[in-house]
Amino acid sequence: MIQDIYTRAPDDPGFQYGILSHSNPIESIITKIKMILGTRQGEVIGDLNFGVGIEDLIFETRINKLQLEEKINNQIDTYVSESKDYAIVAQVSFGRENFSDYALIDILIDNQKVVGILVK
Repeated sequence: MIQDIYTRAPDDPGFQYGILSHSNPIESIITKIKMILGTRQGEVIGDLNFGVGIEDLIFETRINKLQLEEKINNQIDTYVSESKDYAIVAQVSFGRENFSDYALIDILIDNQKVVGILVK
């Protein structure tokens, strides 16, 4: 059985204390998606197409919800091998609260929300 390194941070709501590795495919998917979202395109030597650079795109004034969803979902299809076994979809919504803009990215696996990422 293949083991992956457990990468959730202690401030993550799904964090489990004392775990160093896991063999849960959903946990692996979440880790890969977080890596895709947090990496700017061009930062990975050898694969300049890897990454979304979510913080750059969210505040880009010329991108809309559908374009951002398409970009994230294309990255998932390309770089998350489990996407062949699971229906993985990113859904994006934008909002404004207290004079501050934000984006919410929900990741659904087989039509169930597994993680929500808030970017302000």
